[in-house]
Amino acid sequence: MKFEKSDLEIIKESLYKLERKITTTAITLKLEKETHVPDLMTRIRILPSVAVVAQSEKVDNYPDGDARLDLSLKFLPRTAEIYASIKKLSNMIKKLPGVKSITVEKYNKKKILLRGKKIVF
Repeated sequence: MKFEKSDLEIIKESLYKLERKITTTAITLKLEKETHVPDLMTRIRILPSVAVVAQSEKVDNYPDGDARLDLSLKFLPRTAEIYASIKKLSNMIKKLPGVKSITVEKYNKKKILLRGKKIVF
């Protein structure tokens, strides 16, 4: 089989491309009272598959001492299935100190629901 130069270039280029595209998701974290937000964001940034973490709005503090943090994340999904990708990412974040719960608000800039309800981990 004889390859043309353009065929070889395409094969070579495919070796360096990602299998899936980076995905943007908006999440809301419910945090414990003493959670230090900059440290938490650093811990999220070093998780596998996470590319970018940004705070969407100021931290909201509740009267009971807990807080709410809105984040925008860009990550590389581990699977093509949306729910499985979100679940894997959310489980990693939920294991971090100070995180009580995670609500997924948007996936690729579109609101996302599971059986008509918000996805909460």
